[in-house]
Amino acid sequence: MTATAPATTRRDPLMIGIRVLLGLFGAFKLYGTLYFTFLATAAQGGDPQGVGDWLVAAWSFALATALIVAAFRLRAGDRRIAGITAGLLVVEIAFSFVKLFVYDEPEALGFMAVDLVLLALLTVAARRR
Repeated sequence: MTATAPATTRRDPLMIGIRVLLGLFGAFKLYGTLYFTFLATAAQGGDPQGVGDWLVAAWSFALATALIVAAFRLRAGDRRIAGITAGLLVVEIAFSFVKLFVYDEPEALGFMAVDLVLLALLTVAARRR
C-alpha cells in the first residue's frame, strides 16, 4: 500500500496580504468603535447621545465584525465571498462619508483610503484568476 501525498494548494501572496489587511483593519475599527462608544468622554469624541449616534455605533460594530469575518472567509478562487467583501467595502465607504459629513471627522478620509486600496487589491486578485 502506498501513501499518497496530500494535495497542496499554492498560497497566493496577494490574497494573504488582502486577508491580513482586512483583518487588521477590522480589528482597528472594532477597537475604535468600542472605545468611542463605551470609554471615551464627550470631549474625546465619545459619549453617544441619541438613537442616531447609537445606530451609527451599531453600524460601525457590524462593519468591523464583517471585515474580520471576511478576512477569515476570503479564499483564493471564492468569487462569491470576494464579491460580498467588495460590497462590504462599498458600504464601508458610505459609512465613512457619514462620519466625514455628519460628524465632521476628517479621519474618515484615511478609512476611505484603506477601503479603496482593498477594493483595488481585490480587483487585481480577481483579474489574475
